[in-house]
Amino acid sequence: MLNLRYGLAYESHKQCYGIDGIGWDPQIFTRHAISLVAARRDWAAFQVLLQSDEEFMVTVGAAAAFSPRGPLANVRLEAAVAGCPQWLVKMNIIGFVEDDDRLMKADLLLNDETVYVEPNKVQPIWVEVEVPEDAKPGTYQGEVKLFAHAMFEDEKQIGSLKFELEVKDVLMPRPCEYKFYLDIWQHLSNIARKHETHLWSDEHFRVIEEYVKTLGDLGQKAITVIASEIPWSGQRCFKVTNYLSDLFEYGMVRVIKDKDGRFKYDFSIVQRYVELCFRYGIDKEIEVFGLVNIWVSPEDGYGGVARDYPDAIRVRYFDEADGCYKFMKSAEEIKAYIKALEQFFIEKGWIDKVRVVADEPADVELYRQRINLLKEIAPAFKYKAAINHAEFIGEFKDEIHDFVPALHCVCDQWDLVNELKDNVKGNFMWYVCCNPLYPNTFISSPLLEARLIGILTAYMGLDGFLRWNYTVWPEKPRERISYRFPHWRAGDTNFVYPANDGRPILTLRYKNLKRGIEDFELIDMVRRLCPQPHEKLEEVWNRIFFTRNVKDLHPSGDKKPEELYSLNYDDYKYIRTLLLESLVMA
Repeated sequence: MLNLRYGLAYESHKQCYGIDGIGWDPQIFTRHAISLVAARRDWAAFQVLLQSDEEFMVTVGAAAAFSPRGPLANVRLEAAVAGCPQWLVKMNIIGFVEDDDRLMKADLLLNDETVYVEPNKVQPIWVEVEVPEDAKPGTYQGEVKLFAHAMFEDEKQIGSLKFELEVKDVLMPRPCEYKFYLDIWQHLSNIARKHETHLWSDEHFRVIEEYVKTLGDLGQKAITVIASEIPWSGQRCFKVTNYLSDLFEYGMVRVIKDKDGRFKYDFSIVQRYVELCFRYGIDKEIEVFGLVNIWVSPEDGYGGVARDYPDAIRVRYFDEADGCYKFMKSAEEIKAYIKALEQFFIEKGWIDKVRVVADEPADVELYRQRINLLKEIAPAFKYKAAINHAEFIGEFKDEIHDFVPALHCVCDQWDLVNELKDNVKGNFMWYVCCNPLYPNTFISSPLLEARLIGILTAYMGLDGFLRWNYTVWPEKPRERISYRFPHWRAGDTNFVYPANDGRPILTLRYKNLKRGIEDFELIDMVRRLCPQPHEKLEEVWNRIFFTRNVKDLHPSGDKKPEELYSLNYDDYKYIRTLLLESLVMA
């Protein structure tokens, strides 16, 4: 019989392996029972950890599973909540990816139901319980049963793990109702490439919808519209010679110049995508990229096209007169295109949702020149900027509608941020990207840092969080996600992976980010609904933060993560319980 070791871990556990002894701790198999807390219309999750000194198979479904390696033992897991057969309990095998340090680290929630486990490797399994809206408050008992057999033997139960779930009488809002303003940029061209569909085809949109569903479940607010060709110049992927990858992002507007020399604009792709996002509750904002602050690399051929326009906008069109594709080369043509785009949004009744986005403008005067020109061309547009230079916050406080400074800019200008955050025209958010090293959502980051995002947003009194990455994958993301290290760290480019069946593969980082967003929602509910919320929230801040000075989070600081915030799951469980109990008593 298989000598199987098994135990339980919390949802923030990140298993790794690859170097002698790394990730191996016999204590992880000592926990055979676990307690969880949730609200109604909520979810609870944990991990099952399995290991043997022999190779074996693991199955989380009902299908038969035989290994091409021969007569290996097969371990099947089955999970349920006692007395609640209608409650959905999902299990996913957790997959590993190679991090920048060559260690294999847990990240993927695989859609596959079966996996081969090598000898001595710890294999984690994700178990998630969906708590219905009509669930009665109380404590529920659950069990994970472990069965084993080899080849044509009869299966036998070989173990059991217990979980206890306390459901509080609090109703979580639906993701579309979240106050937390989440803005993760979508890169649809990458989806087409990895799923081998024709760009903007029906099949492409079928796949896109699967990704939109997952964004909607996070509470995403903003829709990414690409209005010109390669506005990021492929994130300079042409500079990477040891791992050739196509990261170019293509425009969503078809332009034709008829035989009479008149331009015609087809916005049907934009409309189709926007309306698709609306169906999944992503309906607060339409971000338009490619109209301002275009990334360039002229020495490599990625410069401007128009001779007399102060930005590198690249608008491709089909010329019916000679049957050739061309690019607009005059300011007059580009201005007419921008005006037509503005008119489209006005006619659809969406103009108030539209934000023309600048990604990390670096020159104050050049950016002012560019948006002033856009205001002349299309006065109905509003502006949003991901700010990587702190001086932009003060310089454009009256011209930019929505501010999204990077964390180091928030720290640099904390006094000004405090002054402006409740007085700007739109949202005041923050972001991280390839820096800082912490807190962040890299594969190397503790999963609790992804969760911390929601709590830190609430503590700073900001509206939400932005990340540039959802589906920016290198060539073979499931084989090698590490890309452009050390400029980018593994995981910087994505929150999900492409599956072979046209769906995204979610990640542990995705789930922990979602949990942190829900923490933000609970904090918001306590602020609004509880008498004397200050006392409760002080307890939250004191439990999670080891410094109350936001400026200490600056990447140039000398404090380590463990000196800034808690990386102990028990603290996060404690504050979640505290917030839920406060709402029950409100």
